[in-house]
Amino acid sequence: MTVYVETDFLLALAKDTDWLQSSAEDALVEYDVETSPFSYLELLLARERYEFDYVPLVANLLELVPVRNEEEKQVVLKAVNYYDEGMTPFDAFHVATAETRGLDVLSSEKAYGEVEVDRVPLEPTDEE
Repeated sequence: MTVYVETDFLLALAKDTDWLQSSAEDALVEYDVETSPFSYLELLLARERYEFDYVPLVANLLELVPVRNEEEKQVVLKAVNYYDEGMTPFDAFHVATAETRGLDVLSSEKAYGEVEVDRVPLEPTDEE
């Protein structure tokens, strides 16, 4: 049986000790698990509290707790890379999603100009 897991499951596996760790490990044996990129976004947000070495952590967790398809996996991997380069978790996931889908991003966020996605300015131009 496939079950959807959320961030507390990922945290239970990621932390050195967690009161849910044993249950999460047992669930990996009992079920096919999957999650969404949102759970990995939340994991990045929790990173500061738990001080994970998040790049290898996410790569390893994606093997144990996959997302639905290859496109979602690419979003997570790219987002972690952009986060590692200094973007906020949310900006990293937005630009990784746009890039993976082959879309430009309509935004006022200047950080998007430094990645492989074209930014369409949302802010008014001098011509307006």
